[in-house]
Amino acid sequence: MLRFAIFAAVAASACSESEPVQLACDGAVRDVDGEDALHVPVGSPIEWSTNPPATGKHYAVWAKWDQQYTALDRGYWVHNAEHGGVILLYRCPEGCPDVVDALLGVVRSFSTDGACQAPVRNRLIVVADPLLPPEVQVAAVGWNALYTASCFDPYVETFAAGHYGKGREDLCLDGTSLGGTAIEPR
Repeated sequence: MLRFAIFAAVAASACSESEPVQLACDGAVRDVDGEDALHVPVGSPIEWSTNPPATGKHYAVWAKWDQQYTALDRGYWVHNAEHGGVILLYRCPEGCPDVVDALLGVVRSFSTDGACQAPVRNRLIVVADPLLPPEVQVAAVGWNALYTASCFDPYVETFAAGHYGKGREDLCLDGTSLGGTAIEPR
């Protein structure tokens, strides 16, 4: 019984660890303290505690799944994260087709979610985000968790798998068409 208590204490302290995990490309993963997940009117200014945001206020509308967006307000995709989705982000002021292709490849290779019904294959989207910090080229967001890196690292797929379906509201309903392009599986 003592062994179990020690194991449980060690496991609990490891799970509550909020220090970033260091990875390739200066990658860091961290858990984010949950904030109130209130709906605000579309277009409202929203302040978040992290960049990129991984919790908190968001629009009542979420974006269509399995899409690539070259422009999408954060208020939409934060709602996608609340629904258990993972948002793959990139910031490339001068273009980076190889990074975008790699992120699209992550979505294409991701397993189909059996809880989803067509047209939804899984709850992933790829979004250009010019508001990411200058040192961040690639990021991924799950509800209350984020990953940032200075370049593409295949670890983003591990992050997506580990944070998929972990939203406050685990929903697979499709979102609203907001100008994205469908990501077709290979």
